[in-house]
Amino acid sequence: MEIRLLKTFVAVARLRGFSAAARELNTVQPAVSRQILDLEAELGVALFRRSTREVRITAAGEALLREAVDIIAHEDHARKLVQRIGQGQSGRLRIGFLGSAAQGFLPGLIRSFRTSFPEVEVSLFEMTAQQQIAALAAGQLDVSLSRPLPSSMQRGFDSITLYDDRLMAFVPDGGALADEKTLSLNALAPHSFVQFLREGAPDLFDQIISLCRSSGFSPDIRAQPNSMQAVLTGVGSGLGVALAPGCIRALNMAGCACRPLQEDAGQIPFEIHFSADRSEPPTSAFVSLVKKACPDIRAMMAVT
Repeated sequence: MEIRLLKTFVAVARLRGFSAAARELNTVQPAVSRQILDLEAELGVALFRRSTREVRITAAGEALLREAVDIIAHEDHARKLVQRIGQGQSGRLRIGFLGSAAQGFLPGLIRSFRTSFPEVEVSLFEMTAQQQIAALAAGQLDVSLSRPLPSSMQRGFDSITLYDDRLMAFVPDGGALADEKTLSLNALAPHSFVQFLREGAPDLFDQIISLCRSSGFSPDIRAQPNSMQAVLTGVGSGLGVALAPGCIRALNMAGCACRPLQEDAGQIPFEIHFSADRSEPPTSAFVSLVKKACPDIRAMMAVT
């Protein structure tokens, strides 16, 4: 049974007349009569009793009317649901993020997105850079907020740089190192290091070790916490110094001081990654929001 015929049938049954149904449907009475005849022929039963004075629905028609109302309502719901999903207004959005690098701006982005797309189910997953790479490859994330992807994955994903970070020195507050406005790598060399685990961000870890070696020393790593917050806690507790992206200043810095390096340690891009060829509408909508917010993000996260 065609939805078009069912809608005509419901109009005739509700208005109890072919002419009245034709006016409501913005068509002519013969077209309405023909559609009802087609529906009756398809079902093999009479749906109405016609006379010169009135149109009365049959018992079979009453049964069909109850079902037709439900079918039309379901069809309308399905159409609107598909349209909302197609326009990014419904569905799901799974976001992986580095907490230390995204804390400053991500909550505001999510609030803005949910205001525009309240029916999209948003899930947030704090992950290391390596965990996000694995989750993206497995299709478990729609969006990744992390460091640059390895070259082996760059063909399958699009990336946009949100801001460029840089390495800074984190030292115990109140000590001689904290009295300096800037610090050289050589000034850090005699001290123990509290450095994050390599497994979480191997490229960044290797960049730091290479930088130290180019200055003539290998860092004496005495502690390797599994999070940037734990790194700051170790430094604040006096266990040593650390080299880390400046963005972690947004975390709890109790007992710590942050100082720029005198050496040019290079930039540390922070990017958004998403599928290059199969992004769902909520993903595309979120990426569009992020693109518009990029100037504000860069101003907020600027390292000075």
